[in-house]
Amino acid sequence: MQPTQIPLELDADALEAPAITVGLFFGGRSAEHEVSIRSAATLHAALLDAGYRVVPIGIERTGAWRYMPLAGGAFVDRVDAGACAVALAPGRGGQLMACEPSDSAGELPRIDVAFPALHGPFGEDGCLQGLLETCAVPYVGAGVFGGAATMDKEVTKRLLLQAGLPVVPYRVHRRGHAAPTYAHLAERLGPRLFVKPASLGSSIGANPAHDDASLAFALAAALAHGDKVLIERRIDGRELECGVIEVRGDAVASVVGEIATGAGHPFYDYAAKYLAADGATLAIPSPLEAATANRLRELAREAFHVLGCRDLARVDFFLDAHGQVFVNEVNTLPGFTSISLFPRLFEASGMPLREQVKHLVEQALARG
Repeated sequence: MQPTQIPLELDADALEAPAITVGLFFGGRSAEHEVSIRSAATLHAALLDAGYRVVPIGIERTGAWRYMPLAGGAFVDRVDAGACAVALAPGRGGQLMACEPSDSAGELPRIDVAFPALHGPFGEDGCLQGLLETCAVPYVGAGVFGGAATMDKEVTKRLLLQAGLPVVPYRVHRRGHAAPTYAHLAERLGPRLFVKPASLGSSIGANPAHDDASLAFALAAALAHGDKVLIERRIDGRELECGVIEVRGDAVASVVGEIATGAGHPFYDYAAKYLAADGATLAIPSPLEAATANRLRELAREAFHVLGCRDLARVDFFLDAHGQVFVNEVNTLPGFTSISLFPRLFEASGMPLREQVKHLVEQALARG
């Protein structure tokens, strides 16, 4: 069994709550728009609990930023298209400015640090991070390179392979190229396949395939979300996840959690993750042998460094029936919904959510 505590040795002074204003970015242009709002709701409560002033900035599917101050009560369930459109004022270090005349603008705040609660393209892939760096605004999470490298699953696999880390065997298919046949793929990857967009998360656009018909369906579904598709060997075994938080330049791994998909779900799909009450059961920590759990933690730390991650990440693994471990994906802005694993993994490791967000904000400020 795994230990339930991991000594993070956080700096006590860094966990004080100064009068800092955090810009909480959520929504966004990707297909994970709704998941982002749910993550932001959890983070908003945690940031307030940690003593920060929070400036909610919702991003519409069009890309417009909306300043959405909350008068109290529950967090929003959608981005308000009627709220004041804002942008960062160039050269003014986090000052918001109105993009159009608005009676609701009033005196717009200045943010000291940005906390992106965004998932997928245009929020997690380095795009927003580049803008924030250009505007000299410190932010939580991976930089431009780390975000871009981990968002593209093919690039992730290439970098991990080059560093000697185990990944699931795969092939790449691109829009405009002749679609591979099932027989060709099965000969190289095995009879059970898994197809997914190369640059998206939350299992959106992902499907299994076991013959020509299901492969054609899976390729079409994945190509609806981008021009590049990953086709992998489908691993029969256990699905495991490990969180990583950076502490004084070192990557500290959480306990390992395990996901068991519920009946009626062929894999841990979007419905199982976010919609179905019985979509999955979670074991935190997983009842792994200590040696296996330690191996996964070490691989999580290695992947974090190889991919240029920063601050936080969630590393997903497969453990097959023969005991072979594969690094599946690395998520640099993991979910913070009420059912997301990353915050729960660190809570089980002795770091409550309030301390998680404090540490991440203070680390971003110190770096900035």
